[in-house]
Amino acid sequence: MYKGDRMKKEIILTPEELYYMGTILRAKYIDYAYVAAMGDISQNRGLYESLSREGLAEKGILMEDFSGQMEVDENARKLLEPVFFGEWESSIDVASIAEEGRRTIESRRFHFYEGRITSAVMGEEGILLQAADDGLMQAWIAGLLPEGYQAQEETMPARNMNRKEISRILAVKGTRVGEKSAVEIYVEYQGKIYRELPGDMACAMSGEQFCLRVYRSVKGE
Repeated sequence: MYKGDRMKKEIILTPEELYYMGTILRAKYIDYAYVAAMGDISQNRGLYESLSREGLAEKGILMEDFSGQMEVDENARKLLEPVFFGEWESSIDVASIAEEGRRTIESRRFHFYEGRITSAVMGEEGILLQAADDGLMQAWIAGLLPEGYQAQEETMPARNMNRKEISRILAVKGTRVGEKSAVEIYVEYQGKIYRELPGDMACAMSGEQFCLRVYRSVKGE
């Protein structure tokens, strides 16, 4: 569905609806994470296509004219093109670790195409796709820092960290389609954000350093 009065700049699709839109728009590429979230469509492909078409029509994304030709809402098309045709995509995965060792993982993906950015978050209702810009990305990244963060740069041996005191692990991945991904790992330890360094070392980062480094990684700069 379209969300409120956002001028069709964010939509929620099921993984099957997203895949079907990829077929309609002749996608060059679809992130495997979206495909993996689908049910087994091979058993009844006809039913999957029918349900996806109906769902997309209800959301005002896909329309059929009198000749039976499919027409895609232009705003939805602009939102989906970075997902299907972008040459660069990135993601931020955050694993929050409870005292008993249980992990809760949140993930946000970014797709880039012809100056446009689409953010994607997978949740229980489906995949939330949003039009994004540099300001929104910077705000999301800053929101990853602990509240009132005041840490300064300092280095320590990673082996000296007590694993039980690591509260979050953040993985920032950037991928140029068809090439190997680059991944940077950060950990939140005793209220500070550290990044991995060569030689089994870890460096605590200031809030400004963290935000700038993650932003550049997400953008592929």
